[in-house]
Amino acid sequence: MNKIERIEVGDGKCRVEPLLKFLAQEWMSHIVWVLGQNNALRFAELRRALPGSISARVLSARLKSLESKGFVIRCDLSENVRHVEYSLTEEGQALDAELRRSEAFSSARHRQVMGSSAGE
Repeated sequence: MNKIERIEVGDGKCRVEPLLKFLAQEWMSHIVWVLGQNNALRFAELRRALPGSISARVLSARLKSLESKGFVIRCDLSENVRHVEYSLTEEGQALDAELRRSEAFSSARHRQVMGSSAGE
């Protein structure tokens, strides 16, 4: 009988897990997705572009989180009037591209993953 060897990677955890947990926070992937479709958006524009209704407090917290991880850049464009725009960094654009590939993969396998609906 062949001996099966366990392969250790770092601490034994999946290296993608921290990123998946980060993106699993409510609204995170939606924010990246919307910013990926636009060059730059002001706070209110981004809030309106998101599906459903996100509170200003939650959107602000998510943007700060994305900025701290290097996925989003906050650009203050005016000294007098508050004019701040948010856009994806190069890392954010790479993340957006991966999310879009994942969406295509997920869409193609939706029934397989979610199961068939009743009566099929």
